[in-house]
Amino acid sequence: MLKTNVRIISLIFFNYLLITSSNDIDIDQFFKDLNYFNITNDLNLDVIYLVISLLVTFLTMSLITFFKPFAEIYLIYYLKISYYFLINLVSLSTVYIVLRVYGYSRFYLLLYLFVSTLFLTFSEKLRK
Repeated sequence: MLKTNVRIISLIFFNYLLITSSNDIDIDQFFKDLNYFNITNDLNLDVIYLVISLLVTFLTMSLITFFKPFAEIYLIYYLKISYYFLINLVSLSTVYIVLRVYGYSRFYLLLYLFVSTLFLTFSEKLRK
């Protein structure tokens, strides 16, 4: 439980930093989609950034849980890094494409991928 909570909080934090540190972030399409459902009356940008971060984290943790049996059986330790990198890349790109988030910094995106991959790899040593 501790490992899962630490992973969730850290991934939300890393993704929130990615979004807020990108100067040209464009979430207007996602904002218009929310406006279609009349949800945006009380929302500000920080809440929308947090929602995007939560969705990326939820998808990442879901993919890790879904592929866990395959990872434990077929992956060796040094392949875990590429496994987590792929999981992070798939979840981040899927959420950003579906929510139509544009204008993020590629440097911060790569930094997010490397930091979150290393964090997920080293967080396996935490007790459950």
